[in-house]
Amino acid sequence: MVVINKTAAVAATTALLSASSVFASTPAAEDLRLQVTAEGNINYFLRDETTAAQVLFTDTKNATSGGIRRFLTAFPAGNSGQVTYFHPLNATSDVFTVSLVNGTLQSVTGDHEKVGVKGSMEFSKDSKMGVTVMGGTRAVRDYVEGRGVMHEIFNYTLSPVFNESYFQLNRKWINSSKTMDLTFHAGDNLRFAVTPSSNGYTPPTIEFLRKGSGPGYANWSVLLNETSLTGLPTPGLFLAENATSAYTVKGSGSDPKALANALRGLNNGTNPIAKQISFLTYADKFTAGGFRFLTYFGRDTLFSLRLLMPLLQTEAIESALGSVIARTNPIDGGLCHEETIGDYASFVNINNKEAYKGDEANFDYKMVDTDMLLLPVLSHYFLELPQGKNRAAVLLNKTSEFANGTTYAKLLDHNIQRVFNLTAAFAKNPVAGNLIAFKEGIPVGNWRDSNAGNGWGAIAFDNNVAYAPACLRAIQALSEAGIIDRSLATKASTYASVWESKAEAFFKMIVDSKTSQQRLNNFVKAANLTEGLLYGEGSLNSTSTTTRKYPATPKKQKSDTTFYSISRNSHSQIPVLNSDLGFALLLRTQISPDLLRGVVTALQPYPRGLLTNIGMLIANPAYSSNTSHISEFSPAAYHGTVVWSFQQAIMAAGIQRQLNFCGGSVASPQVDFNKSPSKPPVWCKDKQLVADLKDGQMRLWKAIKGVGEETLFSELWSYTYDQIKQRFGVIGLGALAPEGTEADAIQLWSFTFLALADPTGDAATVRV
Repeated sequence: MVVINKTAAVAATTALLSASSVFASTPAAEDLRLQVTAEGNINYFLRDETTAAQVLFTDTKNATSGGIRRFLTAFPAGNSGQVTYFHPLNATSDVFTVSLVNGTLQSVTGDHEKVGVKGSMEFSKDSKMGVTVMGGTRAVRDYVEGRGVMHEIFNYTLSPVFNESYFQLNRKWINSSKTMDLTFHAGDNLRFAVTPSSNGYTPPTIEFLRKGSGPGYANWSVLLNETSLTGLPTPGLFLAENATSAYTVKGSGSDPKALANALRGLNNGTNPIAKQISFLTYADKFTAGGFRFLTYFGRDTLFSLRLLMPLLQTEAIESALGSVIARTNPIDGGLCHEETIGDYASFVNINNKEAYKGDEANFDYKMVDTDMLLLPVLSHYFLELPQGKNRAAVLLNKTSEFANGTTYAKLLDHNIQRVFNLTAAFAKNPVAGNLIAFKEGIPVGNWRDSNAGNGWGAIAFDNNVAYAPACLRAIQALSEAGIIDRSLATKASTYASVWESKAEAFFKMIVDSKTSQQRLNNFVKAANLTEGLLYGEGSLNSTSTTTRKYPATPKKQKSDTTFYSISRNSHSQIPVLNSDLGFALLLRTQISPDLLRGVVTALQPYPRGLLTNIGMLIANPAYSSNTSHISEFSPAAYHGTVVWSFQQAIMAAGIQRQLNFCGGSVASPQVDFNKSPSKPPVWCKDKQLVADLKDGQMRLWKAIKGVGEETLFSELWSYTYDQIKQRFGVIGLGALAPEGTEADAIQLWSFTFLALADPTGDAATVRV
């Protein structure tokens, strides 16, 4: 049971109000205007007192002759959006472009409480409007990522009033309470030719025709009457730069210079990255990314908080934490993975045979990992961060609008019981069959949530080796602190000890040196790489293979290779090297030497490990005996041999945290507040292991710094490989993925690098 101390709540509130120099009142909304180029698109972000929107156009620099151009808008309000495709009207060898006219994007209000954005677009050639999808952003994603398939329920209508200078497309939400209008007015050198549908269900034919030889211009607007969200401006989101003196106390683990450096330009918004984060954060929730995930996602929120919390104000942290707790399943304590709202919620409710709910929000509870992420973050906040001191009673006394006014404290009790239910069987009988599996009939259950993301294994490494023991230790810590029922500490500690000592063995893999070498050689050929990557530091080498001071033959496997499988099923492991060890490093304090040796393997150059000159890959099937894994974990797969920015941040933060537990020369200044254990871990006495981990940390940061900020803060990227230079190059996943999956231009958890200090330089001057 969560304990609420009303006296403490009053005292905490008083303390908060008096600390105005550090925790300022949330200021009025500020105007945000941003531009980010990613995945072959130019993304424009706007937020003011009227609306918040992302507008996307195909990047004209990447335009080729012919081709289809895309125009898209996305709103966090109702997670709404539209996409329109334009085709060149006539075959031509000239480049066809559709672009936003600089300086024209602005918010706009209309009748019936509609708000949105408007601007002017330029057409280089005559054009024909192609497919248009209007409604929920999820409907847009379904079309983009679903091989061009769209449900007829999302069809729009053409307004009956149209001519050469005006037309409007309208979509009434499924429940008829909301609408979206896409309107075009002809500008200079342009007219419209509109031919309505003859049967009432096929779309109209609409041509954009230039009157002369130059470009034509159209003024456009997208308006809807979903309720806009209240954004968190940078002064209400980030701590002031002078907050370091109040925060960095002895024993906290945070370095004053590192924290001050990390805060530079965030509160006042002079760092453009701060504004990108601000665009994704709102008073009642943080959104995951734009445009594909411009709504609440529990996992994204919690991992983003875990790393960014040292930089954030109390109100911002608790708005995000509150959004997670408020959406807790009041029956079984599960945590919401994703919310579906707006028009798409009606669609989901219909499919669930619950049409009577209309557009009532639908909460998805299928992800097992999310259930175990809240408590470690809460423990870190309440017990280690200055912002969380004496805040437990204040936060947990709030009530949920989604659970009939149930207190956060009661919902947290439900989540604690959910964790005990998940972990009890293995704690009492630690056999493979009692490990935590995905829910029956559901092929996903952790962050690798594409069907092949875990190699079809339903028992994921991260759920069992990282989250389960970390969550149990969090329950123990919160219990011992009196924030939750003190009687839970012993049970949580007993369970945690079993999970820490027994679970990892079921994922440990050892491949002998001869077999390792054979599989590496075979993989290099199958993956269209070169044997040069097996020399020295692989693509991280600073010179070409012809001048490297390395043997004339690839580096031989001198010993067995130890790594941890990405997942397993009831009888065997899925032998794919992966990045998920970073979760254990970040969330756990008691780590075995064997697991750390697995980290050393992971932080070798690819394909021996995960590191390339453009970042750390999240998966590597090179050691797998199942050659089908090579195609399943390809550079075109969403969870394949690709780089996810947040995974690099998790690994970097985790390995720094563990090395800092050892202290001495291997420690480095950190931003986060991580209290060290009373005694250094036993493995710190193994000088070779510590040295290998430090070398791995340095290689990791060399890989991280192989790309610029614009790439680093995007969701993910894939690679091309130059066989002559033996170097990897960055390419957007959308250019390779056959199903149309693409990366977000901005992604909340990718910004977690802001809270990391580069261990290769001076924390006071070096910033990623």
